[in-house]
Amino acid sequence: MPDSNSPKSPVPTQSQPAIARKLIVRTLILLVILGTLFGGYQWAQQQKGDFDLAPAVTADMVAAVQYLPDGQRAVVAKSDGTIVENAGYNPGDIDRDLAWKPDGNRLFFVSDRGTDALKKVKSFNIYRWNPVTNAAPTQRTIGTRGRSNPAFPDEPSEDQNQSALITSSGFVLEFDAKEQSTRQVLPPLTRSATVTNAEEGSASTSQFSGAYGGLGNSFRIAKWSRNKRFIFAVMRRDEGEILIFQDLQDKDGVFPPPQPIAAGDRIDFAISPKDGRAFYTVSGFQWPDPAKAPKEFRKGNVVTVPYRHAVGIVDPEKGPDGPVGISTNDDLAFSAPKISPDGSEIAIILGNYKDGALEGKQLMITPAKAAGGQASALLVPGEVFEPAWHPSGKSLVYIKRNKAGKRAIFSINKDGTEEKDLTGDKGDFGFPMFSPQSK
Repeated sequence: MPDSNSPKSPVPTQSQPAIARKLIVRTLILLVILGTLFGGYQWAQQQKGDFDLAPAVTADMVAAVQYLPDGQRAVVAKSDGTIVENAGYNPGDIDRDLAWKPDGNRLFFVSDRGTDALKKVKSFNIYRWNPVTNAAPTQRTIGTRGRSNPAFPDEPSEDQNQSALITSSGFVLEFDAKEQSTRQVLPPLTRSATVTNAEEGSASTSQFSGAYGGLGNSFRIAKWSRNKRFIFAVMRRDEGEILIFQDLQDKDGVFPPPQPIAAGDRIDFAISPKDGRAFYTVSGFQWPDPAKAPKEFRKGNVVTVPYRHAVGIVDPEKGPDGPVGISTNDDLAFSAPKISPDGSEIAIILGNYKDGALEGKQLMITPAKAAGGQASALLVPGEVFEPAWHPSGKSLVYIKRNKAGKRAIFSINKDGTEEKDLTGDKGDFGFPMFSPQSK
C-alpha cells in the first residue's frame, strides 16, 4: 500500500491552448447573440411598432362594441362566452369603428381615449389591440382631426394587411399601418401633393368643387376594389347620401371623374371579397341629379322615383347590374348588406322604414346576383341588427334582443341551426365581427 504520508500527485490541469479555444468560442457566441439582438432592434425600428413578434391566435373570437352607461368599449367575445375588455379604458371613453387586420393578428378601432400631446384635447384616433395578451391598445395616429371607419381591403392581396382607408374631416385618407402615416386619396390630388402631416384632412374644402362638389360635401366611408384600383365611397349631401366610385388609374396625373351609382336617405354597401363588385342598399331612393332623371319620371316640376328602397350591384369596370331586389313602399326596406367569403350570398336586414330609419324585422340570405331577392331565405326572425359572416362562410353573428332585453351577440349556422346567445346578460353590444382567422 502506498504510504499515506507520501506526497500527493498534482491534479492534472487543462493546457493553456484548450482554455484559449473555449474563451474564443464563448466570445464568438456572445458576438453572435449581440449581433442578433442588434439586428432585431434595427428591424423593429424599421417596422415602427407595427409588427407581430407573437402573432395572436384569434380564430372564432368575435370583436364588438360594448355599450356602457357612460361610454362604449371595444371588446372581444370568446366562443365560451368570456368577454375580454380591452385594457386602458376609462369611463366616458368612446371606442367605435372596429376593423380586424385581415390576418386576424390585431384589432384596430377608433377611440377618443387619448389626448393630443400639444393641445391636450381629446380627439378620435386609431388604436391597435392584441386581444390575446390584452396589453393596453397602442395609439397609431396623432392629431386633433377625428378619424373614422378604418377599412382594410376585402379582397386578398400581398399588401392586404399594409394599409386601410379612413375618413378624416370629410376626406378619404390611406392610413399606412406600418409607417403610421397617411395620405389623402379622395378627392384625388396630384402626385406631387399626396403626402399629408399629422393634421391630415386639412386640405381646403374647395377640393369639393367641380365634379365632387356636384355630388356631395364630405365622405362618410370608403372601401377599395380590384386591387386598390377603384374606391367605392359614400358621400354626404345636404339631404341624404350618394354612393360613388373613383377610378384611381390616372393619366398624366389626371384622374377620371367620379361616377355616381345611387342616392338616397341612407346608403350602405359592401365589397365582394371574391370579385370586387359592390353590393349596396338604398333607403329612400333619390336621383343623384334630379335634373337628369329620365323623361318618364319628370312631369313638369315634379320628379317621381322608380322605387322606394333597393338592393343593387355594380361592377366598377362593367357598370350596374340588375337590382337584387326593390320595394315600392316603406313596409319593406333593406340595410346592412354583408357578402359571404365566397361572394355567392348576401346577408341582409329587412324591416320597416319609419322616420328615416329602418326597424329590423328579420335577417335574410339571398343569392348575390341580379333578381336574387326572389330566392331569399329567412334566417332569423325578430329584431335583428348588424350581421357578419364567419370566414368559413358556414355561420354568422349578429345582434338580437334576448329574453333579458339585452342587445346580445348571437351566432347561427347558415342553414338556420344552432342559434346561440354568446353574451347572455353580460351587457349590450353592437357591430360584432368574427376574426378573419378560421380553425
